[in-house]
Amino acid sequence: MGSVTKEELENLAVNLKKVQDKFLNDWTGETFRKARLEDKEDHENILTKGKEEMRHLEETINQYHFQSEKNLEVLRQRAEEVAKLERELRELQISAERLVEQRNQNQKHFEETESQLRKRQEEISAKEQSTSYKIKQFTKGTEYFKERLGLSFKKVDEEHLQFVFKYIDPKDEDKPFVFTVAITSQDKYKVKDCIPEVKGLSEMVEKLNSTNNFSAFVVAMRGKFKDLVEKEN
Repeated sequence: MGSVTKEELENLAVNLKKVQDKFLNDWTGETFRKARLEDKEDHENILTKGKEEMRHLEETINQYHFQSEKNLEVLRQRAEEVAKLERELRELQISAERLVEQRNQNQKHFEETESQLRKRQEEISAKEQSTSYKIKQFTKGTEYFKERLGLSFKKVDEEHLQFVFKYIDPKDEDKPFVFTVAITSQDKYKVKDCIPEVKGLSEMVEKLNSTNNFSAFVVAMRGKFKDLVEKEN
C-alpha cells in the first residue's frame, strides 16, 4: 500500500465535513424539527383516538352496567312475584287440606248424628210399642170395672192414663176419686196426681212393678179410696 498524500487527507477531511454538515442539518435542523412535529401530531392523533375509543368503551360499559342493573331489578321483582305466588299456593294448599279435613269431620259428625238419630228413633218406637201394649193391658176388662165399680179413664198423652172412680162415697156417688199412671223411660209404672192422697201408695206402686198385675193394683186403689171414705164417715 502506497503512502497517503497530504492532498488526499485534505480531500477526506472536506468530505467528512460535508457528511457532518448534512447529518447535523438533517437531524438537528429543520428536517429534524419537522420530523418531531410529525411524530408529535401522530402521537396526539393516537392519543385522541385512544381517548375517543376509551370514551366509547366507557359508555358501552356504563350501558352494559345500567342494563345489567335493570335486568337484575327485573329478576328481583320476578323472584319476589314467584315467592309471593309460592306463598299463596301454600296457603291455598293449606286451606284446601283444612276444607277436606273439615268436610271429613262434617261427614263423620253427620254419620254419627244419623246413627244416633236412628238409634233414638228405634228406642222411641220400642218405647211407643211398649207403652201402647201396656195401655192396651190397662184397658182390658174396663167394661167390667166401669159397670160394677164406677171406673172410667182417659188417655192424657202417650205415657199417661188417668183413672176416675165413682160410687165410692155413699153420700155422693158422683164424687170422683182420681189417680194418674205414667210409664217411665225404664218402662216402670209411676202414679201421680192421686186425689185424695192415700197411704202406702209407694209400696203399692213397688208391688205393681214387681208383679205387673195392674188389675189388682186398680182394685187395691179403689179399696184405699173406700177406706178413706169410711174413716171420714
